[in-house]
Amino acid sequence: MNVSRTGRPLFASLGLFAFAFFCPHAHAYDTSTRHDYGTFPVRTKPGFHAVERIGVTLGGDEIAKITYPDGAIREVNAGGLKQIGLGALYQWGIVPISAALTINYQYDRDYNENDNASFRRVPLEALAYFTGMGRFRIGAGVRYVYSARASSTINGVTEKIDFENTRGSIVEIGYQVLPYGWVSLRKVRETYKVETYSTTGTPPSSGNAPYDGSHVGLFIGYEY
Repeated sequence: MNVSRTGRPLFASLGLFAFAFFCPHAHAYDTSTRHDYGTFPVRTKPGFHAVERIGVTLGGDEIAKITYPDGAIREVNAGGLKQIGLGALYQWGIVPISAALTINYQYDRDYNENDNASFRRVPLEALAYFTGMGRFRIGAGVRYVYSARASSTINGVTEKIDFENTRGSIVEIGYQVLPYGWVSLRKVRETYKVETYSTTGTPPSSGNAPYDGSHVGLFIGYEY
């Protein structure tokens, strides 16, 4: 598949996401004191906390590529591009351990005039964190990816791919930037196997080889 577009840099988009994400919770930030933040961050209180996360992800094999009239190329990859999620986190009171379960929506799409391409999936993620390092935490876990589907229409040729449900691994390091607020860097390893494939053009000579969906991601999160 092939598609292309100019566009804002990813980190500029993430900055806009961060602004929209944290602004509704500004009152919670303002009402916390320096003493609370330095000695007993809110997220360490035992019990359950709701979780919101958004981020950008990069990596994975090319699924589609769009070429713009000016020669610019935009790829839709198996590891991209944006992810949003909601869930819950439980913090133990005696040991510096927490666990989180989130349902997410991850997608990558682009278009140029009559050309378009997209890749969408629904990851369910379970992570455990070690939280005994001040404002840092490290975590690892698994994710089960459901309903992974790619489609494109490029130069009049339509392609559709449905992928088998798959399982991946996650490692993550996070830093608490504000009470309730986190910035996290993660690495995900996963592979997508083709379940069904259809096209109005000539099928690829490589057949239905698996796609590497491994990627890195930069996330901001809110836990309250």
